[in-house]
Amino acid sequence: MMSKDNSLFRFKHFSLSHHRSAMKIGVDGVLIGCWTKIDGSKSILDVGCGCGLIAFILAQRCNMAEIIGIDIDKDSIEEANDNLKSFPWSERVSFQHGDFPLDLDKGYFSNLDLIVSNPPYFDSGVKETVTSRERARHQGRLSPTSLLKSSVSLLSSNGSVAMIVPSEISLSLEEEAKRLGFSLMRKCLVRGNKDASYKRTLLQWQLQKGERCASGIEIEYLTLEISRGTPSEEYRNLCKDFYLKF
Repeated sequence: MMSKDNSLFRFKHFSLSHHRSAMKIGVDGVLIGCWTKIDGSKSILDVGCGCGLIAFILAQRCNMAEIIGIDIDKDSIEEANDNLKSFPWSERVSFQHGDFPLDLDKGYFSNLDLIVSNPPYFDSGVKETVTSRERARHQGRLSPTSLLKSSVSLLSSNGSVAMIVPSEISLSLEEEAKRLGFSLMRKCLVRGNKDASYKRTLLQWQLQKGERCASGIEIEYLTLEISRGTPSEEYRNLCKDFYLKF
């Protein structure tokens, strides 16, 4: 919920400024933050963290995790660090300005339990983008596929990757993940209402390093609204700890 001066987005336990960040707070980021299975994760990396939204949601959900966000956009990182000053669980969250994975300290960013992202997904063929918002939305060096490839060397033996992507690229991404040695754990197709098509897919994979992933794939379907402005019960249940009106 936006505050009256439109500078803060207010959740139940924290508020975020997002007007300087490359990507504004939206449903996609909230969904992946609330939906991702954390299973007692102790080290989490949020790639393309923007103003810190996903990192902050995960910090509230997981009281034992150290969470680091990285973003190539300097203004986003500055805003994330400003948001951190008033965040209740700030001691477990930090942000780094840099290009994933080139600017990661490989010794520090290793054996991660979870990598999560709302990654850029537009592939317009444009090599040079002009604004920070264009960089955030269009694939450059960071894309859903490159995120999976880079995660292989950063995850622990049972580590996982979670992201939200347009549904039309989901199947090809699943095939690429399988080729890289990931096993699909969970999948959720998301639509706006019962008459709409599924536009987004939430995905979470576990990396197999000589071990088999837990058997079975959890497949879910999420409809956000039962009528205009009225959230569905499953949407309320997923995000009830965060949205003010839920």
